[in-house]
Amino acid sequence: MTPIPLSQWADRNGIPRRTAYNWAKSGKLNVPIHRTLTGRLVVLDDSDQDAQDAHPFTAAYAEALSLPVGLHADDFHHSPVLEAWGIDLYDAVADDLRPLVLQLAVPAASSRVKRDAWWRLTDWLGRVELADWFTSTGFPQIATLFADRTPITDKNSYLDWWPCGVGSFEFWRDFDDHVSAAVKAAGLGVPDDNGAAASLAENALADNAPIASRRDSLRNRLDKLATAELPGTPAPEAPDRSDLWSLRSMYAEPLWALARPYARRTAEEVCALIGWDPLSPAPPAGHPLHEVGYPACLHASETALVPYVHDAHIREIDAFRRIALGKPFDNRPPEALSHG
Repeated sequence: MTPIPLSQWADRNGIPRRTAYNWAKSGKLNVPIHRTLTGRLVVLDDSDQDAQDAHPFTAAYAEALSLPVGLHADDFHHSPVLEAWGIDLYDAVADDLRPLVLQLAVPAASSRVKRDAWWRLTDWLGRVELADWFTSTGFPQIATLFADRTPITDKNSYLDWWPCGVGSFEFWRDFDDHVSAAVKAAGLGVPDDNGAAASLAENALADNAPIASRRDSLRNRLDKLATAELPGTPAPEAPDRSDLWSLRSMYAEPLWALARPYARRTAEEVCALIGWDPLSPAPPAGHPLHEVGYPACLHASETALVPYVHDAHIREIDAFRRIALGKPFDNRPPEALSHG
């Protein structure tokens, strides 16, 4: 049974609409209610278990399509790619951004066939977001390496232009050299000394920023779609989980470079508190320097990345909207790419 508006439920039960609304607002209504994506209050049927158990994005998507949760996936304008992506994005972002992600169900349900969603998502992951990531993290010279690459629009262009695929072997090798040089030139490379503070900081550098190209959950969801035959289109067959795993390495250097000064400063402070010379060799395992210092440095490292992760999530929300509506990626203002 589809949830019914609170006003309709009140009429059926002989209750003034204003009274029913006041009861709902004060928590005195004796039936389960739900506030929809558009702000309406609806009454849920206890037997409608599928709707109540659905993921919030799935429920919002079904509502935007004006269909019950169990039937919305068969709709002409439904996209399994966008639904899988929306679920993963909702789970990844901070709680305060989740209502914004739910609003993406509206463009996802727009009246257009979304057969292009798979390859546009692939193009965003393998080209657009990498350029934006290196711009936002302060390495525009690396971003330019992606600016003129050919967009990925189908399987053939994917094989030729996926940045860490076989067709881009030379690009990938040159990319690694350019990134290493850029990080070193910025003074954010691996330190020359091998003292306790350097060792502690380097071991605690964060490597798990929850952005699109680094999320295990998204890779697993997309892997299931990579060889599945989607409604109205043959199986795309790429990128699968291994292709997306390779993409992770392209983000590692800037992540470490951004976090390194904060981890090092924390390591030096821990050394001072513990009474260990930061330039002397690190103590053996089990020493308080490690037990106290590692979690402190890891926290510093992860905290340093928070604004960049937030920016990446905002860009991902924008990319989702553009892909759902069939809009281009290239008309965003430059200030939208930087947290500062």
